[in-house]
Amino acid sequence: MLLAQSSFELVTRCYEHVNRLLDKEELKKAFVSFVFETYQEEVVASYGLDAFHEHLESIKLTNCRKDFDTAVEDWYLLHIGNERESACFHDILFSLVREAIVTYHSGSREELIRDVTKLLTSPTGFVAKWKNELQRSMQSYYQYLMKLGIRTYADIESLVDAWLIEYPNAFDKTQQRLFAKPSRRGRPNNAELTLLLEKVHEWKPNLTPQEKERIRKIYYYHRKSLTTLDMIEKFKNYVQMKSAASIEEETNQWAN
Repeated sequence: MLLAQSSFELVTRCYEHVNRLLDKEELKKAFVSFVFETYQEEVVASYGLDAFHEHLESIKLTNCRKDFDTAVEDWYLLHIGNERESACFHDILFSLVREAIVTYHSGSREELIRDVTKLLTSPTGFVAKWKNELQRSMQSYYQYLMKLGIRTYADIESLVDAWLIEYPNAFDKTQQRLFAKPSRRGRPNNAELTLLLEKVHEWKPNLTPQEKERIRKIYYYHRKSLTTLDMIEKFKNYVQMKSAASIEEETNQWAN
């Protein structure tokens, strides 16, 4: 049995042993239990009880609560620092939310939080894919999630809320079918524009090329200030004005 070389290494072993999402306070409690139950049993079996206490002193874990809490604080701070420096990981997290809503057809924020949690923690979810692709053991999986920014269940809620800001129509069934489609070569699927076109088709099935281009212009000019319904209404006004102008032109021609 190899003794830990530092309190940092021992916290790492504890985190791998618990193998689930933990916030800082939960990890502090788990660390004390791990050291004086699992780890102590292993060390005493190989070296004896006196050696165990001498070992804790050598890695500066003599004061049960103070030293143990400090070890966890230092370990947690390092991982949080790594996560903050790795902004590129957010793309991975957002793609996992999208995968969850496509896989489980979530119907609300609460269901999506539940489904993302299931995807991240179920043995048949992202865990299996991660193990197969990276050829790593489950012992380091939750450390990987921590580096991505998922340390607690509250982080999953925050992730879902951030994603929903970008996709407020995520629970629409048409939108979910678009999420399931692979991106087109050259440019990604514009799910919101596609949804807008489909809604307009429900009102006016036969669109001219000029009308389709008008919808695109309305979308790109007003997507940040208008809802989908508002943009449809704007297009309806355009069609009605164009129709009225056409009737007026015909009337003038007959009058002349």
